[in-house]
Amino acid sequence: MPTLRAVVAVSLAASVARADDAAPRPVRATHGWVVEVTGYAQVDAAVYASQSQDELDIDGKPLNDEHFSIPRASLRVDAHQGPFTGELELEAYTSRATLPRPTQVSGVRLETAMLGWHRGELVEVIAGLFRVPWGAQTPTSPRDRPFLELPTMNRALFPGDIDAGAMVRGAYGYARYAIAMTNGAPAGDAQWKGVDPASSYDVIGRIGADVPLPRRVRVVGGVSAVTGSTISPGTPGTKDQLVWVDENGDGQVSPSEIQVLPGAPPTPSQPFDHQAIGVDLSVSWCLCAIGTGYAFFEGALATNLDRGLIYADPILRSRDVRELGFALGVVQHVGAYALVGVRFDRYDADRDYHEVQGLTNASGSQRFETWSFMASALWQGARLIAQFDHARDPFGRDDSGGLVSLQDERLTLRAQVAW
Repeated sequence: MPTLRAVVAVSLAASVARADDAAPRPVRATHGWVVEVTGYAQVDAAVYASQSQDELDIDGKPLNDEHFSIPRASLRVDAHQGPFTGELELEAYTSRATLPRPTQVSGVRLETAMLGWHRGELVEVIAGLFRVPWGAQTPTSPRDRPFLELPTMNRALFPGDIDAGAMVRGAYGYARYAIAMTNGAPAGDAQWKGVDPASSYDVIGRIGADVPLPRRVRVVGGVSAVTGSTISPGTPGTKDQLVWVDENGDGQVSPSEIQVLPGAPPTPSQPFDHQAIGVDLSVSWCLCAIGTGYAFFEGALATNLDRGLIYADPILRSRDVRELGFALGVVQHVGAYALVGVRFDRYDADRDYHEVQGLTNASGSQRFETWSFMASALWQGARLIAQFDHARDPFGRDDSGGLVSLQDERLTLRAQVAW
């Protein structure tokens, strides 16, 4: 019955929406500026999660993943006057798509805040808070993405999607380009929480092409790169400690059971570099009897760049951390009111990972894999999305404490209305 109620509730949330794309949006001219207000809201019902438990984690957080949530409720204001533009977007939420599992947390964050100047399509200069220009999927708005969330690779390397800085982007003929200088601390950074810990900047950009071909075929591809640096936080100093270990279990203190753990001096923060290179390619088509569709691939090869899943700190690990990830899939419209798609993504958080078990090194894996199957019903500005995810989590343990892969399956319904 709880599952049935969840399905009915989300279906009603989508059916009561009456968004009319043809209706004029709120526009107001102030001091010569034209202002446009848009927004969207998403309501999720996690119908099934195989790892969900009515229990608490060791840190006191609930392990229940079957619930209603608001992943995003966004209000955006765009303004323009001649060659000058401005954008401000606020986003409220009751859950975040953190890794390796969603987090129940409420809040409001500044999604984008930009000032810009452009000269046609050739060049646009932007300063403020914007989506990171990496690959094809990260810069897109969540309201336009066919799948519920970005692949694991994107959420690990660029958590939160957004960062502050300055960017130049544009188009000339078939060519597309974007290059930015950012703080290097994305909004979803697991350690620094979006606060830049170092005075250096990240340089990130993408160069690509958008080529239309005969028979309504279109090929879009590009190469992305990022380089920068951040810091390892170091450690605080500790004092000497007196420890009693009751080795014989008699409850009596013996001189041989008393140990002194020497203190350690503090270690300073140390800088380290991170970098990555990525490629993306998509081919779109139109099947007249069915609808438009496209196939896509995106991959990345990185070093010390994971900031969202398994934080990459080469100072603490005494070696560089090499990451590798990719995602590929197909999305197809079925008529005017339906969309289906399948995506496979794999992300290896540490290609050189191994684990010490006793006196031997045991080869291990920090590889995450997810199959996502999506079906959407479309009606004007509303969407009802059903997505089933079959994921592999490498951090499970068997009864003897050895590494074992856990299978995590989730069925999520999302109602989205945009205006």
